[in-house]
Amino acid sequence: MAKKNWLALALTPVVALGLVAGMACGGDDDDDSNGGTTPAATQTEQNGSSNGGSDDGAVEVPEGAPVIDQDNLKFIPTELTVKSGEDVYFLNSETAIHTVTINGENESGNMRRGDVFVWTAGEPGEYQITCDFHPQMKATITVE
Repeated sequence: MAKKNWLALALTPVVALGLVAGMACGGDDDDDSNGGTTPAATQTEQNGSSNGGSDDGAVEVPEGAPVIDQDNLKFIPTELTVKSGEDVYFLNSETAIHTVTINGENESGNMRRGDVFVWTAGEPGEYQITCDFHPQMKATITVE
C-alpha cells in the first residue's frame, strides 16, 4: 500500500506540469470577433517611436503608407520600395507570433496578432526581412 501512495505522490508534479504545458500551447484564445483583422487605429506599436500624438499606444497607419502584412505565414507583399526616411508599417494579422528581422537583426521583438511595428527606412539599399520563427517568411525592402 505504501508503494502505491509513493508512486501517486511522485507522479503528481509530472501530471500537473503536463497540464500546464498543454494549456500554454493550447488553441487560439483570442476573443476577436472580427475574423482576424484588426483596424490599424487599434494596433499596438512595438518600437516605442512617436505615433502621431496618440496617448493610448495605438498606431494609426496613415492612408497610403507602405504596409507589410504578416499573414498565412508570409510577408505580403514580398517586395516593397520606399524612400529613405519613410515609415514602413508591419502588421501581424494572424495568431502565429512573428518578428520583423531586418538584415539579421530582430527589430520588432515578438509580435502577436494585432501588433504593429513601425520601421523607419534608413540609408538607400536593399534590406532583407525575415521572421525568426518562420524561415520561409522572406521579403525585401528597397530603400531609394
